[in-house]
Amino acid sequence: MSFLLYLQRRKLIALVCVISIINVLLLMNFALHEKRPLSLSINTMEDTGKIRVKAPVQQKTVEWTGCQGGSDACSDNTFKNWRSQAAAFCDNNWIGFAHDFAYVRDIVVNRSRAEGPDGGEDMTSRMNQQEKKEFYIVIKGFLNIPCTSRLPEYQFNGPKNHLRSWLRSLVPTTRIQPTTVESTFTIAITRYEYVNLYHSMTDFYSAYLMMRFFNKTAEETKILFVDAHPKGSLDPVWEAMFQSYTRIGHFKKPILYKELVWGTWGYGSPMYVLNKDAPRIPLLEEFRTFFLKQHHVNDTRALNCKQLSVLFLWRHNYVAHPRNPSGTIQRKILNEDELVREISTAFPTYKVRGEQLDKFDMKTQLQNIVNTDILIGMHGAGLTHVVFLPKHGGLIELVPRYGRMMDHFSSLVKWRNLHYERWRNTNPGDEVSDFRTKVNPLAVKSMITQIAKKMCR
Repeated sequence: MSFLLYLQRRKLIALVCVISIINVLLLMNFALHEKRPLSLSINTMEDTGKIRVKAPVQQKTVEWTGCQGGSDACSDNTFKNWRSQAAAFCDNNWIGFAHDFAYVRDIVVNRSRAEGPDGGEDMTSRMNQQEKKEFYIVIKGFLNIPCTSRLPEYQFNGPKNHLRSWLRSLVPTTRIQPTTVESTFTIAITRYEYVNLYHSMTDFYSAYLMMRFFNKTAEETKILFVDAHPKGSLDPVWEAMFQSYTRIGHFKKPILYKELVWGTWGYGSPMYVLNKDAPRIPLLEEFRTFFLKQHHVNDTRALNCKQLSVLFLWRHNYVAHPRNPSGTIQRKILNEDELVREISTAFPTYKVRGEQLDKFDMKTQLQNIVNTDILIGMHGAGLTHVVFLPKHGGLIELVPRYGRMMDHFSSLVKWRNLHYERWRNTNPGDEVSDFRTKVNPLAVKSMITQIAKKMCR
């Protein structure tokens, strides 16, 4: 009888063990396939900017320094928001930040899975090319990462954000053998209005923020263009700012990137999305200093109220991209010579001049701007140069009767605490052919006087 009880107890113990093993397997399966976003515990140490992203047991702990180089970087709300909204996937090989950008390790980029031309061609060979042909269509296998758990289930901000298609193209690493390994920290971007100074500046600025967030220097940072635009007038700026840039179209075989950031898209840049509403944007003055330094431009101008420097920024027709072979642009000034003459007479001790800055390389443009106290120009991308005016500077923005006016430049003025005046034409007779506007010299004189008073009080 006792022997039978012994056997029953053994069977019961065995049954309990089997049930326990099944429960463990079910829990493991649930952890791997659970549909909710991965829950992370994030510890931030504000004194060093060091971040630790703690993932489940099967994942490693990722650590990097994200805001060294000054208290502004560490305490900025935008950086804090990015750090507090980190989500890790694929054994921490893929980390998304606030649904704006991502950091990826050991990623293979397979050019053969991106449909489109190489890019970088001479613009004259691409005249009248449709803009959509300059953006790649990426398909499954374009991006490949090591992933023993699950691929990211993530949603980037912006319904037309190209990072969404990048994510859809992501697959676990296969047996693709890259011919090149890139060990340098690299920021991958898709440029939209790539020859427009304002929209390019949002890209320059976002790349700078990525560099600072991941505690890199310009010499440690490369840029990867994931677009097929022909050569543009602003391409050399990327090379001046960072170690180098390259185009994905120029890689015919897969390439492995040890550290690749999926950069914020241009319309998601803090310079763009925080337009008008925010009291400030992160590290704008630091970005200005960095940009000038990378172009070897000295910023030493001191305010001399008896000899202010006034620069009129001219807009003239020019061919910037394949969609405008005639080169016709809007918002031009009809009476350029009259304005320079009248303002020079009204302010005889001031240095008054007019320039079409986009004729020059970026270094020459910047040298003109840092030696200007008051910048005057029609609403247009060239006014982005307010970023580089001296800290005491001012902007007079001129606006024709037609068209919609954005707050891009008044926002930049506000964020830099500069001086600002705006003139808008109200006389239909002062709008003439070829999108030219006659600007009232007396109105400009009055606004220069107002800014000079604020500047020199």
